[in-house]
Amino acid sequence: MKTRGRTEFFNSLQRCCPPRAEAFTAHMPAVDCIFWVKNKKRYSIFLGVMLAVTGFLLISICGCGGPKYFVRQKTDIDKIKKVAVMPLENFTSDQYAGEKIRRIVITELLLRGIDVVEPGEVTRVLKDSSAKSLSSVKAADMQSIGKTLGVDAAMTGSVEAFGMSRGISVTYPEVSIHLIVLEVSTGNIIGSVQHTVGGASFWTRHFGSEGITLSEAARKAVKEAIATLF
Repeated sequence: MKTRGRTEFFNSLQRCCPPRAEAFTAHMPAVDCIFWVKNKKRYSIFLGVMLAVTGFLLISICGCGGPKYFVRQKTDIDKIKKVAVMPLENFTSDQYAGEKIRRIVITELLLRGIDVVEPGEVTRVLKDSSAKSLSSVKAADMQSIGKTLGVDAAMTGSVEAFGMSRGISVTYPEVSIHLIVLEVSTGNIIGSVQHTVGGASFWTRHFGSEGITLSEAARKAVKEAIATLF
């Protein structure tokens, strides 16, 4: 029983019947218990609603999505010791997004102990090849490029989203990438991953919570994507 309500009840009882007021004071714990039992059901309902809302918010904040990936069966990824990271196709309004993500990919591969060909050398070999664009690279071209660079695999792909968007009261980042690993000896795809980090979450849209920066979202997207392949 709340203190204020109990005091008002006691004062009224004392004015009209002092003996009963004294009895009320003596049995105060029992009275509190009665009020608690009476409101227990209401409290349980309230607690259940609060737990449901909290769970929903946690799911909205943390998100349940992850990288969507494919790794060819019977492929021994551990045998890949050296990789050439090709320029990534850029489908965003940021003209440097492809190169930014490419640099992060190279760094992440190096951190995992995988040797990576210097980007300028890869670009030079690509220009000298018969391929006119990244989308026109054929299996025979990839075999030739791989042999020239001395790599076990080549990584290509695209950047599909890279930038900041505005919500109700704050801005939030969104980075979406697609990475493909090609076996240079055959030109076949041995791994592919699509991943998005950031975007307009429930928390951001409705409560204006500041999230991670664009750079942090880019590093997170690359790190989690690479982790599914190597």
